[in-house]
Amino acid sequence: MDNKIKQYDIALFGRGPIKSRIIFVSVLVIIGILYAVHSDYNLATGSGNLCMVLFLAANVYFPAKRIRLKYAIKNVQSEFNSLLVWHIWLNTFSFIVACIHCYVSMWSNDWLLAALFMMGWLTFGGFLMWFKFQPGKVKKGIYLLHTQQTIFFIMIFAMLKGHYVF
Repeated sequence: MDNKIKQYDIALFGRGPIKSRIIFVSVLVIIGILYAVHSDYNLATGSGNLCMVLFLAANVYFPAKRIRLKYAIKNVQSEFNSLLVWHIWLNTFSFIVACIHCYVSMWSNDWLLAALFMMGWLTFGGFLMWFKFQPGKVKKGIYLLHTQQTIFFIMIFAMLKGHYVF
C-alpha cells in the first residue's frame, strides 16, 4: 500500500483492463435488474427497493469517513479512494433507478418529486466536483452545495413524507 496516494488521484472509471471493468459493471447491472424484477410483485416496487439498496450502499462512505476521522485511522487513503468511486457510481445508478421508479409508478406527489429533484442535484453536484474549476472559490462553492447535510436530510424527509403520509 502506497502511503503517498493523494486524495485527488482517483480513477473514476477504475483501473485495470477495460474488458474486466465492463464485465464487472455488466454483472452488477444484471444482478440489479434481476433484483428489481424479482424482489417484489411489480417493477414499480422492485425498482424502489433497488433504489433504496443502491442508495444505502452508496452512502456507507460517510459513516466510514467519520469513523476514520474520529479514530485517526492511518494508511487507508487508497481504500477510501475506491470507496469514493463506489459512492459516486452507486449514487448515480440509484438516481437513474429512482427516475425509472418515478416513471413506472406514475407519481403525482409533490413531496416525491421534490425529493427526486434534490437527489438529482446532489448527484449532479457530485459529478461537478470532479472537474477542476478555477478559481478555487467556484470549486469550494460546488463542494459546499454538494455536501450540505441539510439538503440530504430534507430529501430524506421528503421521501418519507411522500411515501408514507400521502
